[in-house]
Amino acid sequence: MKKISIIMAGLLAVGTLTGCKQNTEPRYQDATKFDLNTPALANQLYQLTPEGVIDLTWSQPDWGFAAAPDYKVQIALEKEFKDLADGETNYYTCATTYHSCVASVSMEEIAIGICTLRGIKTEEDYTQEPPRQLYLRILGQIPQVADSYVTSNVICLDQVEEYCAIQSPGKIYLVGSPEGWKGPDATNQAHYNEWALTEAEDAIGSQIYSKTFAIGAAPMFRFYTALTGWDNDSWGCQVDDNPLDFELTNGEFNFTLVHGKGAFNFPNYEGGDLYMNVDMNTHKFIMIAQ
Repeated sequence: MKKISIIMAGLLAVGTLTGCKQNTEPRYQDATKFDLNTPALANQLYQLTPEGVIDLTWSQPDWGFAAAPDYKVQIALEKEFKDLADGETNYYTCATTYHSCVASVSMEEIAIGICTLRGIKTEEDYTQEPPRQLYLRILGQIPQVADSYVTSNVICLDQVEEYCAIQSPGKIYLVGSPEGWKGPDATNQAHYNEWALTEAEDAIGSQIYSKTFAIGAAPMFRFYTALTGWDNDSWGCQVDDNPLDFELTNGEFNFTLVHGKGAFNFPNYEGGDLYMNVDMNTHKFIMIAQ
């Protein structure tokens, strides 16, 4: 009996250890919150300028494993951030995507956001107002995981003096064999103006971009949301820096973009005009031969 008890105890211990190992395996979980730190100068006057920045820091959300998230800054003119009817909101999402928990946020982007929230569309619409309270939070997301969005706490900057900053349509860039694989950085901005998909004039801030390009035979390409170099802001068919072959079906192609450097390759395409539409809200990519 004593021998059996010792064996059973040993089996129980092994089972317990096995269970612990399984329970500590990294796995995705919904992050519930994370902390945006209040700047030391939050109570002082911020006079926004086109060249200025506001430094922000925050903690990383807990998704259950060491993720490589994207972050964006959101601003509002009132403390509560609200999602309204028909996809409208009372807050504005700044354009730049950050890849760490430290950011020097462009004052110009913040000024554009304030003017957008005020409904300012032309210089004639603009009126100077006294410094105002401005509310900020951070939006975090794992690009490869749908519905992984999570927002931080809200902080307040007590005195923010804006200026007239009218928003222009946003852009993303086609990078690849059609344009010559030039480096997607600021030094090649003029080159990439010809290879930009843009928001519609009446849909600024929609993050839906489109353009029709004259494309040669057998194109290979991916997209970049900013001209910051090869590595950070690329979107393609897979994470790995290897192309995959695709075909148009009845002149059309649909795909959900992945935050990575896998290029789309169309070896059997003979050339012609291609309409491209990219919705960065859903990461849907549509291409139609014209």
